[in-house]
Amino acid sequence: MKGFNIDEQIAGAPARHQEALKSEKQTYERIVETTKAVLSEVGIETRNQRVIDILEATGLAGYDSSSFRIHLLPELIDQVIDIAPKTYSGDEGMNTLGIGGIPPFLYREDDEFPLPASYAELSRVIDSVQENLDVVRFVSQPVKVHKGDALECNKIMDRLENCIKITCSAYMDKNDAVKWFAGRDDWHDSICGLKSPLSCMDNMMDSLIRSAEDGNNLRLTTMPLAGRTAPQSPEGCMIINQCEVFFMLAVAQTVNPGMVCMFGGMPCPTKPNGDLAYSEDSMDMLNAAVSRINIWITGLPTVQSGGSTEEKVPGEKALADGMRGKRILTEFGVHNARHCFGVLDNLNFFSEEAFVQDCESYRRYRKEKGDTFVLKPLYTPEDQQAFEVITNVASGDYHVDYHTTANISAFEEWAKSAKEKGVLPE
Repeated sequence: MKGFNIDEQIAGAPARHQEALKSEKQTYERIVETTKAVLSEVGIETRNQRVIDILEATGLAGYDSSSFRIHLLPELIDQVIDIAPKTYSGDEGMNTLGIGGIPPFLYREDDEFPLPASYAELSRVIDSVQENLDVVRFVSQPVKVHKGDALECNKIMDRLENCIKITCSAYMDKNDAVKWFAGRDDWHDSICGLKSPLSCMDNMMDSLIRSAEDGNNLRLTTMPLAGRTAPQSPEGCMIINQCEVFFMLAVAQTVNPGMVCMFGGMPCPTKPNGDLAYSEDSMDMLNAAVSRINIWITGLPTVQSGGSTEEKVPGEKALADGMRGKRILTEFGVHNARHCFGVLDNLNFFSEEAFVQDCESYRRYRKEKGDTFVLKPLYTPEDQQAFEVITNVASGDYHVDYHTTANISAFEEWAKSAKEKGVLPE
């Protein structure tokens, strides 16, 4: 965030936290430097000739056709971070929460099979969002519409005023649909151009380039899964996350220098069976840590994920999970956080009932909490083997590597340690 000075913030933090906060900042500085080393030495797999040409034209990237990997020098990453805006129109600063992603199904208690929404149901959901814009401050499409046209869904969402709306131009077939929101400060384009680990989705990179050329505000999104597509350690997972978003940032800023690019990586811990661990404290802690890397070190505007639940139906447990997640995110201070309202079952369902409950619960919390914010450490753990593991596995599956299985409980241990140190909510 523009104007945020972490050294001043640490100096003003409670004395008992200052040394831990200084150490945490050093951890994030090391993560950023390791990220640059991975992009330079390991590189990103791609066969997209346009991406290759764009980056090689900078003189700071080179393509290895024998491995199909492009390598970016640290100087290129420094350059694009420097020219990328550190804020944007409508930036509300720390702890701005919203709805993100597009859950495939609308939760209906009596449905025998999960189904997407209709246009009428999406319209009804948007009306409900309108009534809760005091807490929901940005909105991606809340639920997939059956055989729906992305532009038509956007037009329904466009009824919302005084908040950011997010679309995904990659799902739009016609250039005029992509240009429909070009130049509008209240719309952002969310593009996931890489699949973890470190591999381009070449068609999605084409969409990123097209949107950058049209001047749209971009949210650069990726979703590394710890233990599946990223190392099973917080630091290793964050490095993969940073690499993939920095790569998209390099392409976007080279195509259109100075365009708004929000850092939208949403890393997630996974369970041994591969399921997301969306109800775990470590999910929200991991995303708070990524937000801190950007707020504290790079200055890039950032949007993370959290405040949701693995529960399959709305109810007390789903509400408690979501509220605890939102509380963790806001007490550690994220910039923006998505998936915070109405989402069930690891982002598979959007529930109108859960949405209203989440909004009311967070509204009460904000009223009780007030405007006070106390900077406290996350105690983000170190992983000195992260670079070695990423180098060895590259674009492979991390769950087959000894390092990941040996550290399957790393996220649980992080949350346990934070609880013992008194920085997590009771």
